Amino acid sequence: MRYRWLLSLLLAIALPAQAQTTPLEEASLYRAASADDAAPVTERQLRLGESAGGELELSGLTPARQLEFGIRGDRLVTQATLDLRYTPSPSLLGEVSHLKVYLNDDLMGTLPLQADAPGKSQRAQLDLDPRLIRDFNRLRLELVGHYTNICEDPSHTSIWVAINGASTLTLREQALPLGNDLSRLPRPFFYPRDNAALDIPFVMPAEPSPDMQRAGGIVASWFGTHADWRGQHFPVAFDAPPKQHSVVLASNDQRPDFLADYPEVDGPTIELIGHPDSPYAKLLLILGRDADDLVEAARALALGEVLLRGQSASVEAVDTLEPRFPYDAPAWIPTDRPVSFAELIDYPTQLQADGMEPRPLNLDLRIPPDLFVWSDDQVDLELGYRYTPPSVDAGSRLDVSINNQYLQSFPLTAEGDNARSNGFQVPVLQDWLGRQPRVDIPALKLGALNQLRFDFAYANRVGGASPEECRTVVPVPHRVSIDEQSTIDLSGFPHYLAMPALRTFTNAGFPFSRLADLSQTLVVTPETPSASELSTLFDSLGRIGAQTGYPGVAVRLTDDWSDARDIDADVLALGGLPDSLADHESVLALGDDARSRLRIASSGSPRPGDLGSEANPADREVTVSAHGSLAALVGMPSPYHDERSVVAMLAPRPADQRLLNDTLNDPARVAQIHGSVSLFRDSGVTSQRVGERYYVGHLSWHQWLWYHLSAYPGWIAVIAGLAVLLAAFLLWRILRRIAARRLDAGKE
Repeated sequence: MRYRWLLSLLLAIALPAQAQTTPLEEASLYRAASADDAAPVTERQLRLGESAGGELELSGLTPARQLEFGIRGDRLVTQATLDLRYTPSPSLLGEVSHLKVYLNDDLMGTLPLQADAPGKSQRAQLDLDPRLIRDFNRLRLELVGHYTNICEDPSHTSIWVAINGASTLTLREQALPLGNDLSRLPRPFFYPRDNAALDIPFVMPAEPSPDMQRAGGIVASWFGTHADWRGQHFPVAFDAPPKQHSVVLASNDQRPDFLADYPEVDGPTIELIGHPDSPYAKLLLILGRDADDLVEAARALALGEVLLRGQSASVEAVDTLEPRFPYDAPAWIPTDRPVSFAELIDYPTQLQADGMEPRPLNLDLRIPPDLFVWSDDQVDLELGYRYTPPSVDAGSRLDVSINNQYLQSFPLTAEGDNARSNGFQVPVLQDWLGRQPRVDIPALKLGALNQLRFDFAYANRVGGASPEECRTVVPVPHRVSIDEQSTIDLSGFPHYLAMPALRTFTNAGFPFSRLADLSQTLVVTPETPSASELSTLFDSLGRIGAQTGYPGVAVRLTDDWSDARDIDADVLALGGLPDSLADHESVLALGDDARSRLRIASSGSPRPGDLGSEANPADREVTVSAHGSLAALVGMPSPYHDERSVVAMLAPRPADQRLLNDTLNDPARVAQIHGSVSLFRDSGVTSQRVGERYYVGHLSWHQWLWYHLSAYPGWIAVIAGLAVLLAAFLLWRILRRIAARRLDAGKE
């Protein structure tokens, strides 16, 4: 079975080992919080505009907006203050209009709309009850707005309040003491309700061996699978941990200085202990007799997390019973069969909404970046949906879009097209949605990460023509749902991609992510990597783990470039390139003496989607010496193996390495990376394509022929002309032979 390794790990990981420490060591390394230890207190501000993800305006038809925020499990909120800035409509009646503020459905207070300042910005502060705050919380703002005392139209455009996005929710948080229990992993290092980017220091001895670096990379990629869209950063410290939750890698013969007196272990071991300088911080220890044990412990953590418990666990063996297959990353949509929406949702009610104007329903899709879609190819989406019938037929519709690109609309009828009309039925394995419309998605709009959006728009009849016809109507909220058995079908598309394409690396970890466990990835690091270079390594592997949803437990790492000749794998290089690659056209030479050399092509910025030529040769070379930070990301074909790639992260000096890390962790600057060479400076990112183009993947012969000829319409015309002449010649010969036979038959 596919997941038999779980049973193997159940037998391999021993019961929690007894702590082998002296009383002195226990006092220093397993210290619990005492009355003399003041709990650290931090203050955090949440901007309502960022939480809402757009405009914050309340109106008659949408009088309420709900904002969600999470709290880490190792924090206790002791004070919460809402600083709200808002501008009400000048038409609202101040004596009967106000804002209601709810926290987790409990009313916290009301804010007046000042009658003496109509249409002007107002500001109010409201203290929220911190006892109501949990790990997941909902802050709801609700408008009670009136512009007249009689015959009021709830959809009137004069009913509105605009909430300033700079409004803040300030939380005063106190750290909580925690126990040493591995069963809570990845907590306290990561909490699912915390939307902040993951920031976990890694502590290592100076000059760690390649296998120790590999173990750290595996742990970082495991944390990356949990971080997902949040982002991640793993700063590296040598010998001493910072005063926060950290990961420590140590073997019996090579360990950080602060663990010099820690008891030796007799095999791969995972432990969770208290921080020696702070009882409110934890250290996750990855221990072993040697570096091989560290890799084994890291793989056990990544693959057998659910089996860990207690303070310490010893690992006897980790066996992978079945290899990974290309493109089977858990975070990617399978491309060999139709996929139901039920396999793609993150929580049960993701595709349901209610209200007078229901919120948009979103579904994230992550597909392999080398999926070959071309010309008029379409992706089939079988869509089912349910909705409460609108009171007005005309204008009510369901709009479908992808990546903010409109696709298609479906009318919402008063009969409820997708609802059964023959009485109430409990749907059990039947076509309970009626007909399922078919949507064709323009495949060229798909990328590594996409978002399908479904907007239910209702037309409503409100108000009266005159005071005599005025009738009071209580609006009834609508309920809408996208069926989880709807499917999207990406099967039938081959895998084929023009390289180098650095955007596929930054957005999807490709080509390394082709196998989710990174079994065809070789990382080449400097012989003595700095802390910043190790941070770049861990950040990169963590980013790939987040993009695939699977830890890179099979990644290989070396500090010897000769291994790249012997191992058939894609190469991720840190620090520099060997002399054998120095003459490649796309190589950027950066020296630690502030000298830099770049070969530039005049047409180095192709338009998106432009097939271009097979090569974009450099036509000039520039060498300069200048102060200031400069780093680069370079992609090129591997000179050692066919259809393999080399991606190099070049940053010779510590300041350059910090710039490289900051750039790759900034989504705005990552969006500017493309082509084969990207230069990182303090002013921004500059990208271009230099050198030859090569391809990875395979096409059928006729797809390959038409794809590559499409860039040369002249050749297509020549081939078409020759084909017509050949067909005419063959037809002429056939007709001549038929005529000759008829003449011969007539002579007889």
